[in-house]
Amino acid sequence: MATATLPSTAQTTPQPPTAAGERLYSLDVFRGLTMIWMFSNGFGLHFFKDHPVLGWLERQFTHADWQGYYPWDMIQPFFMFIVGVAMPFAFERRQKLGESAGKQLGHVLKRCALLILLGTMARSISAGKPVLDVINVLGQLSFTYLVAYLLLRHSWRVQLAASVALLAAHTALHLFVSAPGVTGPWDKNANIGWWLDGVILGKHWGGGYATLNCLSSASATIWGLMAGNLLRSAIEPARKYRVLILAGIAGIVIGTALDPVIPNIKKIWTASFAFSSVGITLLTLALFHWLIDTKGWRAGTSIIAMVGANSIFIYLFHEIMYRWMRQTGLVFTGWAVEWWGPFGSMLNEWLVIAFQIYVCYWLYQRRIFFKL
Repeated sequence: MATATLPSTAQTTPQPPTAAGERLYSLDVFRGLTMIWMFSNGFGLHFFKDHPVLGWLERQFTHADWQGYYPWDMIQPFFMFIVGVAMPFAFERRQKLGESAGKQLGHVLKRCALLILLGTMARSISAGKPVLDVINVLGQLSFTYLVAYLLLRHSWRVQLAASVALLAAHTALHLFVSAPGVTGPWDKNANIGWWLDGVILGKHWGGGYATLNCLSSASATIWGLMAGNLLRSAIEPARKYRVLILAGIAGIVIGTALDPVIPNIKKIWTASFAFSSVGITLLTLALFHWLIDTKGWRAGTSIIAMVGANSIFIYLFHEIMYRWMRQTGLVFTGWAVEWWGPFGSMLNEWLVIAFQIYVCYWLYQRRIFFKL
């Protein structure tokens, strides 16, 4: 299984992204598309921000400044959910290989530590100075992955209750706890999460992000875990799809209904955003699984699955190397930028995208998969 994790060592006996055995090929494709979406940098559309036609499309590839969300805001929920989906398959294989519970817990703790370390290294290299950053995807995932593992062998009712309890705790902290500088529960850079970062870490994050988000974002990984258990079960496919679709619709309805009281804000991962985003994610998973694993539609998906097979590697590669790749690309596309303006700049972004996909292809062809 190509999990959404990056390795400390390269393995030469990987399991390729195929639909063999217990592997979900659709999950590799879903993961791969999510990663391409992430490292696309908006597919170069940011050069057309003020374009009368393309400007609307460009906004769909940006994060909402605060309240509300765009499709681009679904990248992290997708990623964290997919990690949860993969967990039942991965740990079932470990159990069949005879791994003890203690050894599995040790593996999880090591992975969580490496996620924080690698995420911090990537952000520090990108910033050009040491940065203790625990709000990036890997830093948040280190917490949500551990929580999901602790719930792995419990019933779906316990898992659901735990996810709702985390959302309730996150919401209660925002609604009922005040402190100096906190002007409102959902105010940007003036809520309880913002205050806690200042007190505990001695710093605030840009854009309104808060470390406290890990409480509520853990729900995405837990719900992914529940979906993975459903897909792994012996329940007939039609019933699985009914559950995924009805749960997806319910998530969107609940998130929309909560919005007037608890606004949809991705940057602090409010309960309404958690429900809305998981609803969209569940419907997307159902579509991918039905098209690819049930109907066998795979035309043009192999290269995408190759990206999904080295997901956290390409995440880190992009974080660390993007500026270099963009500047190197301009050596070959500078003439296009001069001649065609924003269209030339878009061409350069597409060249960078193609190179990152090629790196994943190169690794896959040599059966090199990076895992923690």
